[in-house]
Amino acid sequence: MVALCTTLTFDACIFRRSAVDVANSDDDSVELDIANHNTLDVVVYNVRQGQRERIGDVTALSKASFVLHLNHYPAGEIQLFAHGIGSSRGVTSEVLHPFAGQTVEWTLENDMRRAFVMIRD
Repeated sequence: MVALCTTLTFDACIFRRSAVDVANSDDDSVELDIANHNTLDVVVYNVRQGQRERIGDVTALSKASFVLHLNHYPAGEIQLFAHGIGSSRGVTSEVLHPFAGQTVEWTLENDMRRAFVMIRD
C-alpha cells in the first residue's frame, strides 16, 4: 500500500512539473528590451481588456530586459503602458503581435509622447 501511494505521489509530481515546464517553455518567449531615456523611474505594464498587468520597473536613464511568454497573452497581443513614478502621465504603445523568438524594443524618451517601439527577429 505504501509503495502504491509513493508511486501515485511521484507520478503526480512528474505531471505537475511537466505542465509548468510547458507553460513556461522558451518556445513561446519574446524578449522585451526597454531603454528608458526619461529622468524618472518607469513602471511598465501590459494592457489587456482595459486591465494593467505589471511587467516590471526600469530605472531612470537605463535599460532593462524582460521575458514575456506569449501563452499568457490572448492571441499573442501585447500592448505596453509605461508610467513615470511621480508623474501623472504615461504612454501606451500600439497593439503588438510579436512571434516567439522575436525581440520587442521600446524606447521611452524624456518626453514620453515621443516613445517608439519596434520588433526585431
